[in-house]
Amino acid sequence: MLTNVPQGVSRMARNVIINHPNTFNCQVFRKRVTRPGPESGGMPTMGGLAVMSSDDEEQVKWEFIGNGYTMQAEQFNPSVMMDRMDANNNSGDEFRFLIEPAEAPGMPNSFEVKKNDVALIMLGEGVRVAYEVVQVETTINIPPYVMRYVMNRRGDMDTFSALDFEPGPGAEPPSGEPAP
Repeated sequence: MLTNVPQGVSRMARNVIINHPNTFNCQVFRKRVTRPGPESGGMPTMGGLAVMSSDDEEQVKWEFIGNGYTMQAEQFNPSVMMDRMDANNNSGDEFRFLIEPAEAPGMPNSFEVKKNDVALIMLGEGVRVAYEVVQVETTINIPPYVMRYVMNRRGDMDTFSALDFEPGPGAEPPSGEPAP
């Protein structure tokens, strides 16, 4: 009986995220290292030394993982207004988002957002804002968890070029949208 509760919460969270008026469309990309360097026990190396992650790699390609929906999920805090007084300039460095793939879990082209993935949040026609997942957290301690993603701005990726785009395994390029 109790195992049905988190499954119901997960389904409810998905429906809320997809149908909420403050939800934006997004495209999720994952970094793939293209450097043909040696490996040590399955871990990447740099100059013969093993590294913990691929954060400092220069030779990378970004694979399109899938389309999805995203909604900012944090309490509003006071922040500084822009000079034109038409918008606030969020004062925080971290943002929390809920992200759901366009396809339901278990369906083809569905995906799971992971740490270091980049979500391009589509604010309108051609306007995209890039955020990188730096941490994954949950507010429910019973699986299946409802994930909340701690993200940082990636202003360097707002204008993705088509040369940096590669479809990931099982993913198709975004339909109706130019490749970022």
